[in-house]
Amino acid sequence: MKWVPVLCLAGCTLAPVNSTSHWSIEPVSHYDSGYTKGTEIVSVQQSTLRAVLSNFESGEVDVLDVSHPQRLRRKARFNLKLSQGEELTSVAFHPSLDLFAAVIDAGNRPGRLEIRSATTGLLVDRIVIGFGSDAVVFSADGKLAMIANEGEDFLFEPSSKQFFTPEGSVSIVRLSQSGHIVSHKNLELANMTNQEGFVITEGGRFLEREIDWNGDGIISKRMDFDGNGVIENKKVTLGYFEGHDVFGTETKGEKKIFIPIKNRSPALLEPEYIAITPDSKKAYVTLQENNAVAVVDLVNEQVISYYGLGVTEHKTDARYDGWINFDDSMAGLREPDGITTVGNGRYFVTADEGDSDSDISMPMDGQPTGGGRSVSVFDAATGVLLGDTGNQLDEFAFANKVYPELRSNKKGSEPEMLVAFDLDGIPYVAVGMERAGAVELISLADPVHPKVVALGKISGDEDKSPEGIAHFVVDGEHYLLTANEMNGTVECFKIVRQGAD
Repeated sequence: MKWVPVLCLAGCTLAPVNSTSHWSIEPVSHYDSGYTKGTEIVSVQQSTLRAVLSNFESGEVDVLDVSHPQRLRRKARFNLKLSQGEELTSVAFHPSLDLFAAVIDAGNRPGRLEIRSATTGLLVDRIVIGFGSDAVVFSADGKLAMIANEGEDFLFEPSSKQFFTPEGSVSIVRLSQSGHIVSHKNLELANMTNQEGFVITEGGRFLEREIDWNGDGIISKRMDFDGNGVIENKKVTLGYFEGHDVFGTETKGEKKIFIPIKNRSPALLEPEYIAITPDSKKAYVTLQENNAVAVVDLVNEQVISYYGLGVTEHKTDARYDGWINFDDSMAGLREPDGITTVGNGRYFVTADEGDSDSDISMPMDGQPTGGGRSVSVFDAATGVLLGDTGNQLDEFAFANKVYPELRSNKKGSEPEMLVAFDLDGIPYVAVGMERAGAVELISLADPVHPKVVALGKISGDEDKSPEGIAHFVVDGEHYLLTANEMNGTVECFKIVRQGAD
């Protein structure tokens, strides 16, 4: 196993550590979309206190009035009229214009970016981008949009028994002052098989993917893969991907086909999310399945570096056995989903959710598993790790009675997306905890020792799965929105000062 070096930089604090304020996260309102699920991404335009909300189930975008956080109100709903096989994957509000961006994944065809009016929903401009189009973000000046094209769909060719997937990419779209598309460039990603600084694991890691293996246009939850007339709880080799076996379990069917991760070829580089620096000169792109971040030079429109994110080691509850004890040692590949920048772009921060599955039963025994169960802080100029939260996220969830013990032997509470902002001049990030149904607040006063300081629970007893998260300010008060994809809602939280020491 090869480890990425850890460097703790002296004098790297962002603000004085001796803050006397305590904070809590309190729910203040709840928006119900009217759908049972699908509310995935939320984005706020601070200047007008409006938000756009995507629904992947209905293909609709809601525009919300958030000027009165205690009573979120829908101003409009726009149906994007997607074609069969298309999915709305992301939205973003332009920072100043009456426009929002919507990204549509077109399955086995390249996706597209649409620029639409936030008042009427009418199409202003659009352009074809990469395969598996997913997250979209605007730069702070509104002059460009970036899209992470995951390219994560797999196809199966029965005659050769080969699995194929399009390569992921990153799109840079430049906009005019009116928000029309001026130029577009798709950045390809390099082969990182022999890249230095990356963790090399023994044994195997796998991606779980839904794949139409038999070509009937349906993803079956159970399937007689070997054709013996009986569906059994056994693994069956289904074909090959880049020379390695692909297998499935008959009781899971086409819902969970396991793709081996044996190298870092472009076919397995799947951009997940993007953080653009405040000066719009660089961007940082998470490559979740490869435990890496790509650095993009936005001036010259090229990928200039890749950072391997290494392994986090800490105690965890790694057993689903009816007891919660954070005393198992684990080593986790971070495999981040969300990413943001702080300190005016000096650092980037990752939400280490994890995506791959290993061939070990629990995240122990010295071999890294997928997912760090942490939030990590890196020096943006070098990619050097400053510090991470260790097991604070899960322990804080447990202390607040929302820890998902069912997920102990998998990835715990799963930090998903995060957003950065300052409170009293001190940087914080808020992170959505997908499996815990909560949001946690982390102080970065000392980036070497990020500290979880508060948790807000999303209302309701059903699955919530917060995906998108946004921050906004009303009359000097700070608020958070979470888009909860499994129950069709948005939760609004207020960050409340609790007083002094």
